[in-house]
Amino acid sequence: MNNPTIAFCLLATLMITGCAVSDSGRKAAANRTRLVIFNNDGDDALHYGRFHTDPDVPATREGFLALRMDHIGDTGLDSVFYCTTQSINAFTHHSEVTEVFDTTEGDFSGNRTRDLIDVGADPLQVAIDACREHDIEIFWTIRMNDIHDNFWNEMISQWKKDHPHLLMGKPEDKSTYPISDARHVWTWADFDHQEVRDLMVTIVRDVLDRYDVDGIDLDFLRHPAFFKQSLVSQPATLAQVDRMTDMVRDIRQEVLAASTRRGRPILLSVRILPTLELNRRWGFDAERWSTEKLVDFIAVGGGYDPFTMPARDMVVRGHTWGVPVYVCLSTSGFRSSSSGGAEGSRLSSSVECWRAAAANAWQIGADGIMTFNLFPRLPNSETTHRARQIWKEISDPEALGQLDKIYCIENLTNNWNFGASVRSIPITGRLPKPVARGASVERIFPVADDVAGAGDRLESLELRIHFSDLLATDKLTTRMNGVELSMSAEAPGWLKGNVPPDSMVSGDNKLGVTYESGESDSLTLTSVDLTIRYRQTSR
Repeated sequence: MNNPTIAFCLLATLMITGCAVSDSGRKAAANRTRLVIFNNDGDDALHYGRFHTDPDVPATREGFLALRMDHIGDTGLDSVFYCTTQSINAFTHHSEVTEVFDTTEGDFSGNRTRDLIDVGADPLQVAIDACREHDIEIFWTIRMNDIHDNFWNEMISQWKKDHPHLLMGKPEDKSTYPISDARHVWTWADFDHQEVRDLMVTIVRDVLDRYDVDGIDLDFLRHPAFFKQSLVSQPATLAQVDRMTDMVRDIRQEVLAASTRRGRPILLSVRILPTLELNRRWGFDAERWSTEKLVDFIAVGGGYDPFTMPARDMVVRGHTWGVPVYVCLSTSGFRSSSSGGAEGSRLSSSVECWRAAAANAWQIGADGIMTFNLFPRLPNSETTHRARQIWKEISDPEALGQLDKIYCIENLTNNWNFGASVRSIPITGRLPKPVARGASVERIFPVADDVAGAGDRLESLELRIHFSDLLATDKLTTRMNGVELSMSAEAPGWLKGNVPPDSMVSGDNKLGVTYESGESDSLTLTSVDLTIRYRQTSR
């Protein structure tokens, strides 16, 4: 080809065509079906005594797989997000640029991470291999500001010890501030420092260079404070928001470079807060990240308020921006401690509760569900059976609509995981809620099921509410969407009653309770649950 003009035009055409194919392939990869994402926190690499008590599991490839990753097949899982972060710069995968978390002190006396790496069973690589065997997508998750080391000092990385000026607090803050104050946590890294942000980029680059992952997940909710004013509920400045965006942009460039080297699209996802306002307040410019194509999809929420989290905001906005949005549900959010200590509460990590929270996520238009702190544990165990059952059931929205459920309104008072993780974020509209004598309290109660249209398939619809210090002589009126319900005493503090199906809507319902009269100046609403039972013939 002797004509330089023709050659240049042909080269330009090829370049344009290549970019178009690349963009098309990336879009297809970003929009592939992900009904359920299993977020594996990487504790299967540690297997330490405090939380895992099976001494006969060896530090081998087979022993590692037996804990969790052997159980991911045939469950409805489309993706695994595998986390190796223990503290900033300390991980359970092998790296030349970060520390291997190999302490065996205190609660981590059974930590076997170094043993696994020494026998050629690098946890991240073995997790990748397991996902390839089951044809399941795998992302590597980096927790952007994990502060578990505030509670287990054995977890503090050498990097944090060597760079105290890059942290938001000092060790004495733990005794200066109560645990209810976000400043109690002194091990937050301060992302105002370029050195901190550069470190995150370096760590991601290293993983992309050495591991054949399908994507990188930036988990900004482990844990959500990146600037000092966030610890006192003040918004991030515009300059700080820009700094975070610059960091995400730098990471995006690393992901795109790795995609070019691998010859296939490698994706970038983020886990952020459920509303645009909260994200901007904490420094996450979700709109720019999406519209400038810095991220491929979003997961929202810590999962600590699985029933009432306002995830619809980001779901709708994400779809407007052309970005899939997934809703995170966590076992921690279902724990009975979230009931505020009300004996007899049904707010627990039951299968029925998972069904209800998942149905709510599907009802608001989520592209899929991420499960957090939901883990198998060794072959043939009840824990493994339960995790696999939940994955299978929540991955089928149509079948899910026919299954029994328990919907709740969360009480966040005593959920230690909620307090440790996201107390820097104000959350309203949950429980507990005091109500003065002669006054009323109203709460939005999301219920996805179309019970009004269920007809003969519906067997029962029962509401239960709990008030602290409730006396037999106290008189209360309960309404669902304005319809007064007939409630009777069930147990100390508890009232129950059947709900007319035609009083309910699929979506947000309004539960109202009035403290008509009684001996106390006020009562406190601490727990609410709604149990839906369907006839067996329809299951």
